[in-house]
Formats: sequence, structure tokens, C-alpha cells
Amino acid sequence: DERRAGRRLLRSAGPGTLVLWDRGFQNVAMVEATRARGADFLGRLPATVRPVPVQALADGTLLVRLRPFDHPRRREGAHVVVRLIRYTLDDPQRPGHRLEHRLVTPLLDPDAAPARELVAAYHRRWEVESALDELKAHQRPARPLRSRKPVGVVQEIYGLLVAHYLLRAAMAQAAPVGVSPPRLSFVGTLRLIRDLLPLAQLWGQRARQALYHRALLAIAGQVLPRRAERSNPRVVKQKMANFRVKTAQHQRWPQPTKPFADAIVLLIYPTFARIGGTAEACSAGD
Repeated sequence: DERRAGRRLLRSAGPGTLVLWDRGFQNVAMVEATRARGADFLGRLPATVRPVPVQALADGTLLVRLRPFDHPRRREGAHVVVRLIRYTLDDPQRPGHRLEHRLVTPLLDPDAAPARELVAAYHRRWEVESALDELKAHQRPARPLRSRKPVGVVQEIYGLLVAHYLLRAAMAQAAPVGVSPPRLSFVGTLRLIRDLLPLAQLWGQRARQALYHRALLAIAGQVLPRRAERSNPRVVKQKMANFRVKTAQHQRWPQPTKPFADAIVLLIYPTFARIGGTAEACSAGD
């Protein structure tokens, strides 16, 4: 059960954390569990969910009520109030072009959390795929995990995750002003730290601090070029899923014509007064 596993992962969230999830995880229980941890969230709303409109905000986004799926709680009037952001993309080469997308978040202040910035942040959730590549293709040992018991496997995986976190923390600390930490080379940082570990084990505390400072300077010098705008067709080589089968036309797939942030078109509500109505009143916007 992915939703149950997702709620277990919330133990790592807390104040100051923004949790991103796909529409398959969206439900009131997930919202309540995230807020109970003191964290904020940004999630995509499934097309089948029809929120109850409450009030339009100054930026054209909307306050809505979401109700739980279970009927006893719905009859009791249980609900959560969130901010609904509707948008589409005007780049014909990007997936979702001219389709309506809906995000919900407890960040209700348009000035503190502009809608366009939230949409761009939600798009970057796929950066986790790069983190998985760093763990599996570059950082992991040459041979599989050596433990033969589940508790040992969990321990080794935690060790890899802690090491990955420390590498990324060093990159965040080393990033020059105006340079985003993801633009620094992870592989270069990994090789540098591996080379310096034997020296750090031989030297004293003061020498290790000087060594770490020099390492940060070396990491800061490994700035990668900006990532090209790119898009791949959602197809498979063999028919095993709902995606279409890959054919010759997918070999040279047309690429995006502009950065993602420039392709965002917010779908705003024109009035700023309190809205009265039911869930059906919002169905036209769905």
C-alpha cells in the first residue's frame, strides 16, 4: 500500500519542510498527517476530486475545502482548507500542453508563496530520480550489499543514505553565491571526498578543518553547465503498461522550446469575493 508507506515516511518531515507528492498519494488523511508533523505540502489533485470553493485570493488562486473519502467523517462535516492552484503549459513540446493541472497546498499567503514559484517547485520533484542515480550508479559499492539478514541490509542502506546526505550537504555549503548546489558535480565531489578520507584519518582536528575548507573550495570549482531543456516520450519498448509502444518516430522527439518556468500559465479566478456554492459549482473548472 503506497499510501500507507508514504505516511510512514512522514516521520522524516517537520517544520520548514515542503513535502511533494503525486496525485496517487492525495487524500485528506495524508494532508492531516503532514500537518500534524508541522510540515507543509504541495500535491497534485486527481481529476476525480471536486473541492468545495470557499474564497478567491488576490492572485486568482482559490481557497477550497477537501473532504475525506470515508462517509462517516463526511457526514460529520470533517474537511481541510487548502489553496488550489490551477495552471497549464503553453509549450507545445512539453507533456501536459494545454491540459489543466491542479495543485493544493496549505501555503495560503500568495505573497509569501507565489503560485508560479510553487508550480516550478513541484516540477522539480523529479530531481529525486537524479538522487537515485547518484546512489545506485555512482556511490554504491562495486558488489551488492553483503548482509544476509534484513536488519543488516537496512543498516547498509541507511549508511549509504547518510553518506549521500553528507555529500550533498557539503555541496550545499560549497556552492558559490548565485550557483544552485545541484549544478555542482556530484561525481567530482564523491571522488574528492574519497581521496581525502585517508588523509583526514591521519591528521588532527585542526588539520582536518583546514582540509575540509580546501575541499569546499575544490567542490565550488566544479560547476556544471546549465542543464538543457529536454523531454522524452512516455512510451515503452514492449507493451507491459498503459504507455504507448515505442516506434521510430520517438527516436527524435521534439524538445521544449522554452524553460519550464516560462511555460507556466496560471488559470486564475477573476473575482476576489467570497464564493458560495457546492462541489458541483466547481465542476466546470475541473
